[in-house]
Amino acid sequence: MYYIYNIINMARALRIEFPGALHHAYARGVAKQAIYQSDEDRTTFLAILGTTVERYNWVLHAYCLMGNHYHLLVETPDANLSAGMHYLNGVYAMRYNRAHERVGHLFQGCYGATLVDREEYFLQAACYIVLNPVRAGIVERPSQYPWSSYLGTAEDTGAPRFLSTDDILLCFASNRMAARMLYRKFVEAGIDEETARRLESGEVCGGEEFCARLRELIGGKRDIREIPRRQRFAGRPPIEGIFEGWRDLADRDERIFRAVREYGYSQSAVARHLDLAPPTVSKIVKRAAGDVA
Repeated sequence: MYYIYNIINMARALRIEFPGALHHAYARGVAKQAIYQSDEDRTTFLAILGTTVERYNWVLHAYCLMGNHYHLLVETPDANLSAGMHYLNGVYAMRYNRAHERVGHLFQGCYGATLVDREEYFLQAACYIVLNPVRAGIVERPSQYPWSSYLGTAEDTGAPRFLSTDDILLCFASNRMAARMLYRKFVEAGIDEETARRLESGEVCGGEEFCARLRELIGGKRDIREIPRRQRFAGRPPIEGIFEGWRDLADRDERIFRAVREYGYSQSAVARHLDLAPPTVSKIVKRAAGDVA
């Protein structure tokens, strides 16, 4: 079961959502401008975030407020990430503009979101989010940054009511004291650059089984052009895998057609990968589709 939303004032992008999906969601200030000018702004944002979590039945596992953007790790039992993000960003932008006597957009276009495989990348996503201030060079340790969920998860006090820490801690131990200690060690160990890149991609961060389930879920919705390409073809195989070990020109041409029509790769991307001229790829696709003799 999936849902498709067209949210006004959110760049009119349709989103594919399904119950229980886990998202790394983020939004940035327009032209990379700050979205918080003071701790009061951050406190206001967290209050609105708490209302959003309650109103849209979200499960919020992690968050981090940076200078010109923020990160969330959100589970959506009701398949309503778009609606919740629209509310969160819209209400905060109105409050921020009113407080600072400004007008116009606060956030840059539509929010970003990466679908996360809970089985393989849940902890890595939570770790990535709270390590943002460290990666940015703002602090040396995540415990030194007060505007993330790290302290609420790592310590036995201070967690806001809207933050859900149980799922993260239970991944380490049933005893909460032991779990917090192991969580601290896990975060301090950090994550690899490839995982960080995938979490920042706005596509899918998951293993083969997750991607296969996602392809089945999306199914026929791949032909809806209003859905962003990265979501219509989420979970597709890498272009290297499509063309690995092709046998002859007929086999290569069949794979070119599949890469473009089935998996949504652009003809220019295929041409670059195979070191072909783009018009050559275009002719191959048209011939395979029966558009030319």
